[in-house]
Amino acid sequence: MNIFTIDVPLCKDFGRILKKMNKKVTFLEDPLNQSHLFEDSSDLMKSLFILPLHISKDSWQQTSLFALAESHEIPILFIYKRTLGMDPPQTLPEKTFYETMAVPADSVEVRIKLRSLKNISMQLFSAKLKGQELEKIHQKSARSLRIAKGIQLSSLPLSINNEDIEIKGLFQPSSDLSGDLFYWAEVDDSIYSFIMIDVFGKGIHTALINMSIRALMPDLIKRVKDPIYITEELGKHIRDLFQGVNRQNKKHARITAFIAYVNTKDRLIEYVNYGLPSAFLYSPCTNQILNLNEGATPSGPIPELPIKKVVFHYEPGSRFIIYTDELSKTPTPSAIDRSDNIEREFIENVHLDTNDLLQKLLVSRMRHSVINDDICIIAGTLF
Repeated sequence: MNIFTIDVPLCKDFGRILKKMNKKVTFLEDPLNQSHLFEDSSDLMKSLFILPLHISKDSWQQTSLFALAESHEIPILFIYKRTLGMDPPQTLPEKTFYETMAVPADSVEVRIKLRSLKNISMQLFSAKLKGQELEKIHQKSARSLRIAKGIQLSSLPLSINNEDIEIKGLFQPSSDLSGDLFYWAEVDDSIYSFIMIDVFGKGIHTALINMSIRALMPDLIKRVKDPIYITEELGKHIRDLFQGVNRQNKKHARITAFIAYVNTKDRLIEYVNYGLPSAFLYSPCTNQILNLNEGATPSGPIPELPIKKVVFHYEPGSRFIIYTDELSKTPTPSAIDRSDNIEREFIENVHLDTNDLLQKLLVSRMRHSVINDDICIIAGTLF
């Protein structure tokens, strides 16, 4: 065991006892500049500091060694001489373990104390190594999550703003990775498709599902061109993903979705709302709000209800919002449905620039209560 102390009378006398017991004792003249003797080394687990119990504030050696013991969590054996009317020590360690022992002491008592402190030192060192290893794992995981989040963010579609249509989105993940996603594209001349999906649950599995669906989108919406068939394809895709998963985890095989096609030439919308909260469309000519909430139950391994597609004409200048349920529902235990608030806030702010409208909706939700799930919002204008 590596024993470090300082050159003061009490420690020198104790050091002589230790040397008679064949213990190696190193007297430090300048502890701060000699810290290389015990830091960043496996020898740390075999280190012990010996200090007077009553540390003199005037002795920079004593205070330096005390500070080093605290910073490196090296155990301390405080020694003292029994006297009548002893004052309690002014300072004791808070971060490292320590023992006290009156001197002179017999060799048996010293051996017991040293053995106890050696065991404690090794336990502390082992715990520190485990902590460092866990920190490395955490840093590696955090780095991987940052990269994955960057990939998710880079997969978000660019805004569209032309003479036919404006589409913009807001993506607010509750954690590093998200299970919500949106996508849009011009799939044909004057025909646009946009889609929003909320994957059931939280965690890495939702992000994996998210990216697997995102990979399907460009081809799917151009090839199929029908909200009903796209919904069926997505349901099949989810079931295939969970085909080899045990029954207990199949409860996560669920998504909700809003899928729409807009024909800007004929001003025609066809959509399926597959379990998402009601989207809203504002008609400026009539000053009315249309709830886009007809559809079916969320997809999953249970028998599914027939999927219903809704088709209607829109007025020029119509504005719309589509969102995932974390915008409209608050966490338990309150679990308040804010759909009416969102409709009201949409009407009150429908005149705003689309970016400002998206921010207004998000800030309102943030002020209401804590957000513990992903939020996606799509907003835009149909010219």
